[in-house]
Amino acid sequence: MVEVKTGDFVVPGDFLATTEEFVPGEGAYEEEGKVYSSCTGVVLVDVRTKRISVFSKTATPPVMKRGDVVVVRVEEVKDQSANVSIGVLRGYEDRQLPLPDAGVIHVSEVRDGYVRDLSKEFKAGDIVRAKALDTRRTPIRLSTVGEDLGVIMAVCSRCRMPLDKDDSKLRCKNCGNVEFRKLASDYRRGIL
Repeated sequence: MVEVKTGDFVVPGDFLATTEEFVPGEGAYEEEGKVYSSCTGVVLVDVRTKRISVFSKTATPPVMKRGDVVVVRVEEVKDQSANVSIGVLRGYEDRQLPLPDAGVIHVSEVRDGYVRDLSKEFKAGDIVRAKALDTRRTPIRLSTVGEDLGVIMAVCSRCRMPLDKDDSKLRCKNCGNVEFRKLASDYRRGIL
C-alpha cells in the first residue's frame, strides 16, 4: 500500500493508514482496522498524537467583507446612486457568491471630487470593479474611488458594440459615438 503523507490530495474512500498506525481525525473514518478519507481534501499527519486528518478543499462559500474587491454589473443608474448586481469576489473567481448579491454605488463614492451627473459615470450594462465599504446591510455599499476601480467593460449606448478607450473617453468603432465613464486604469485589459 502507498504511504500517505502530509499534503497529499485525497478523495472520499482513499486509504490513509491502518488503525495500528493512526486514529482517524477530522475528515477521516475507520472501517475494519483501516482509516479512509471521508472527503476531498489535503492530508495532515500528526505523528505526535498519532492522528490522521483530511481538510476539505471544498470550503464554505466566500463571505464578502469590508475592503474586498468585486466585479459588478450596473443594473440601473439613478440621480444619486447606481444599483448593481455583484458577480465575482476577487480571489474566488470560480465560486458563486452567496446572497445578497445586490450592491449600490452612491454618487459620493464614484471618484475623488464632485460628480455632477452619475449617468456620465455609469450606464446600465457596464461591468465595474468596485471595493466593498459596508457588507452588513443590503444592498452592499460599494466604491469606485481609486485608479484601479471603475468601469472595466462598456458597450455603446447606441449600437451595443464594445467601446474602445480613447484617452479619457470611450469611442465606438462601429458608429463613432463618444461616451464618458469612470474608467479603471486597465479598461478592457483585466477583469479582477
